[in-house]
Amino acid sequence: MAELIYSKYSNERGRRFAIRTDILEEAGERYVEKNAFYKEGKAHVDNLLRWYKELTKLYEEIPFACNKCEKSGEGVRLEYVEGQTLEALLDSLLEQGRVDEAEKKLTAYLMQVKFIYDKEPFTVTEEFRRVFGNGKVPEGLTCAPVTNIDMVCANLVLTEVPTVLDYEWTFDFPVPCQYVLYRIIHYYLDTHTVRKALDASAFYRDFAVTEEQREFFGTMEANFQRYLTGTHIPAREMFASMTPGVANVEAVSGGRLQIFFSFGAGYREEQSQCFPMTEGAAACTVKLPAGCVRIRIDPGDQACAALFEKVSFDGAEAELEEAIIDGGFLSGRWVYIAQSDPNISEIPVPKGAKELEISVKTYPAAPGLLLHIQAMDQEIVRLKAKVQKQSRLIQDMRNTKIWKLYQKYRDKVERKK
Repeated sequence: MAELIYSKYSNERGRRFAIRTDILEEAGERYVEKNAFYKEGKAHVDNLLRWYKELTKLYEEIPFACNKCEKSGEGVRLEYVEGQTLEALLDSLLEQGRVDEAEKKLTAYLMQVKFIYDKEPFTVTEEFRRVFGNGKVPEGLTCAPVTNIDMVCANLVLTEVPTVLDYEWTFDFPVPCQYVLYRIIHYYLDTHTVRKALDASAFYRDFAVTEEQREFFGTMEANFQRYLTGTHIPAREMFASMTPGVANVEAVSGGRLQIFFSFGAGYREEQSQCFPMTEGAAACTVKLPAGCVRIRIDPGDQACAALFEKVSFDGAEAELEEAIIDGGFLSGRWVYIAQSDPNISEIPVPKGAKELEISVKTYPAAPGLLLHIQAMDQEIVRLKAKVQKQSRLIQDMRNTKIWKLYQKYRDKVERKK
């Protein structure tokens, strides 16, 4: 019988796109299953099998491989692909100061994507308008008969034949090739300050993605996100109308979760493990190396609010209260860090612990906002302490002789009335 390792509900979408993604393990082999959350979503899930077949043919030109997909019950089953993503590789190169290598790797990937989708002149269709909206279309756009728009760096695993993980957002009507390139550049370079060593404007220029096109693609992206949600209003979009003065916080599109293991002498890159983050979320279970006494968790690479749904050693909840959070603070299950390269260090590992389990979701936010949250949190702590102090004073007063005499007097007055 298969054991459920992890489950994710994509329920911030309209009913026909809401799906459940499960990671399961049976006889030592892991695999992924996707099922529709509502009956309206069955066609969307079933389409994954169709996109797998069509994209596999298209990707042979590169070559890329598609994450293998097959029918499974009411949904589909996919391979559990392990390996370093292109995003993680690029980040590693940048961290080591190997900027030229990172630039060449990203350029090569963009050229491969352009080769796939730069097939014929782009034409606007009714299907395109329904998903991406109306607008003045720039000249010179090209397309292919079938397009997977979500070829961001986090979705390419560098296996022997590079594997495209997620092809859920594939369309069989014309979509601009330049839009796919724009999304790759934008979601890798424009959303993370630590990647500024690579010049996004140079990549846009080299791949002929003009400023006019970028403006058009930004509108396309906004319309696409509205298409996903339909009449459903995600909780994140209710904040502004429900509570005045609240900033909108979106989930991170990519990034990686990195776990460092300390044996009593600090943290080193070679003593760490990395896991890709999808839409700002990551979940993993790792075997703790022998002799590990403390761990450090790096949730992404930018100032963020991180919700740690689970941090446990052998099933027992970790003591995050003892952790060190530079430039941030802990509030319940939330960690707020107002600086790039966020990390939570010096988390003690219980003696004899064998396994670490983490589930986290991250939301980027301006340092000013996080500092404001910290000030509010400190004020709440202060007010709670004040209330507790007043409660203790009242309780102490009730135990005095004067208070007891006063109560007897009150009782007599009440009885006379």
